[in-house]
Amino acid sequence: MKDPLVGTVLNGRYRVDDKIARGGMAMVYLGTDLTTDRQIAIKVMHAHLATDSSFVERFEREAMNAARLEHPNLISVTDQGRDGDVVYLVMEYLESVTLRKELRHRGKLTPRQAIVVSNAILAALEAVHDAGMIHRDLKPDNVLLGTEGTIKLTDFGLARAVTTATTTKTLIGTVGYVAPELVTRAGADARTDLYTLGIMLYEMLTGSQPYTDEVPIQVAYRHVHDRVPAPSEALPGLPPAIDALVLWATSPEPEDRPESARDFRQALTEARAELSDDELDFGATDPVDDSGPVITATADVESSDPIELPNEKPLVSEDVEEEREELEHGAQNDAVEALSPTTVVHTAEVEERKADDEHAKVAATSAPDPRVARRRRTIFALIAVAAIVALVASGIVWNRQASNAPKEVPAIATGVEQSDAKNMVESAGLTVAITQKFSSDVPAGRILETHPAPGTQVEPGGTVTLVVSKGKDLVAVPKLTGLKRGDADKEAEKAGVTLGNVEDKYSDAPKGEVIHQSHKPGDKVERSQPVNITVSKGEEPISVPNVKGLEFKSAYHKMLRLGFRVGTDERYHDTVPKGRVISQHPAPGTPKHPGDFILLRISKGKKPAEDKKPQDDKKDEAKKGEKKDK
Repeated sequence: MKDPLVGTVLNGRYRVDDKIARGGMAMVYLGTDLTTDRQIAIKVMHAHLATDSSFVERFEREAMNAARLEHPNLISVTDQGRDGDVVYLVMEYLESVTLRKELRHRGKLTPRQAIVVSNAILAALEAVHDAGMIHRDLKPDNVLLGTEGTIKLTDFGLARAVTTATTTKTLIGTVGYVAPELVTRAGADARTDLYTLGIMLYEMLTGSQPYTDEVPIQVAYRHVHDRVPAPSEALPGLPPAIDALVLWATSPEPEDRPESARDFRQALTEARAELSDDELDFGATDPVDDSGPVITATADVESSDPIELPNEKPLVSEDVEEEREELEHGAQNDAVEALSPTTVVHTAEVEERKADDEHAKVAATSAPDPRVARRRRTIFALIAVAAIVALVASGIVWNRQASNAPKEVPAIATGVEQSDAKNMVESAGLTVAITQKFSSDVPAGRILETHPAPGTQVEPGGTVTLVVSKGKDLVAVPKLTGLKRGDADKEAEKAGVTLGNVEDKYSDAPKGEVIHQSHKPGDKVERSQPVNITVSKGEEPISVPNVKGLEFKSAYHKMLRLGFRVGTDERYHDTVPKGRVISQHPAPGTPKHPGDFILLRISKGKKPAEDKKPQDDKKDEAKKGEKKDK
């Protein structure tokens, strides 16, 4: 049946000539701009979506995002508009096939061809990222291989400004290529596109995606919890350098991926220069047909000779291929969109089936054609598979809608293993964030607490922070003995050690020196655990003995034996016999250290009597004066 839009003119300017592709949100037509007489591609939103303002807004956003960009490796958008109920945008038309269709027919690409395609995509992504946007829906369906060697990226249905992309709460992107952070709602940035390109590079090299589970949610789960395998595991013989590039781009953590499209493109270019021709052409299929699509570098991509894809026989019959494409444009694409709203536009040519009525007529008048029977069985089988996928995806959507109610933070007890706690949070439909903290009581790797607390109501997809124990905060005890007290304080602070009790003790060591520490140097202790030290008070003092009344010789030697220095002072004394100690300084019992000075006062005995008295002297002086007067 003819498409009703074919032959119409939109807004008096854009004539719709033929249908060329169908996507989950829109149909793509070949058209003509009557003003310039140039061929164009017209993307028309499905009628049942055009009544939904949110879909229309997203559709128009795609046009605005794409119109901002101008690059040889990007399909340009030139106009957008409405004509009655028809919502459309006008794009550059490129005679081409999609990378998806090429991979289906060829199976896989050689490393050389995969690098050329990847470099072209990366050149386009540089322009996208430099404009502050991310694509978020990279896949082989959105890469066009022009018949003249041009490689272009299209379909910005999911492009968002980088500054706002981190607020989404919806799983976006086609599930086979979705980055882990989009599934966990950790936020997207330019490195999200690089992860997806890494998956595409894997598929180009091996002919299949790394995860091929039948249920889409299982695929998304594996992107989060599994590490993408090296492509050489699926295709032994691929160069290790190619493995390294794929594993780098598909690192689970964004910070472990290339920082930018420019960096990854440089790495691909360097790998291409270092690999031999045999390595670059590993897996090539002969003979090469010159009529096949040509993959060559263009624009900002490093120039090279055209690399032709072999125009060999498709891997499946054309009949089955045609039916499969039609099914994918219908139920399977709708199923994927139900799980993950994305503009799934297949730009491969979709041939109109013209033989159905004829087959029906022949069946009514002649014996069954075995070829037709096989086709019908194939169709029924594919329809059944598509229906199952659609039902599964619909169930997922229903479950998501039913789970819009607030989620309760699970009861995670202190001491639970981190992995178990993480599974509990994720099973509750919440996102996990991890922070670490030292703990004296809880072993490393176990839960200390959660924020918010267990039982708290959180929006679906909200974040629960698990505070995980790092174990005890251990530090090495430094050598403190032999240091002065002030220096010991500084050394302990430098090592992160807390000084505890400080005991002063007499010893032979100089006063103020640390003579003991409670933990040996090099011992590991908790940062908060005190290390006690003992500080020397110097030698213990000696009580000065009482030597009063002793003979000088005895007293002198007694003081010398105790280490004192002795001095003497002699005086007359009426009661203390000559040669004995009258007094001592310091007084008996005074604490003194060896080497201190002790003064002993020794008796000279009684003072001897004099011949004359003082009165006689006065008389003699008086007499002398009288004589002078005479």
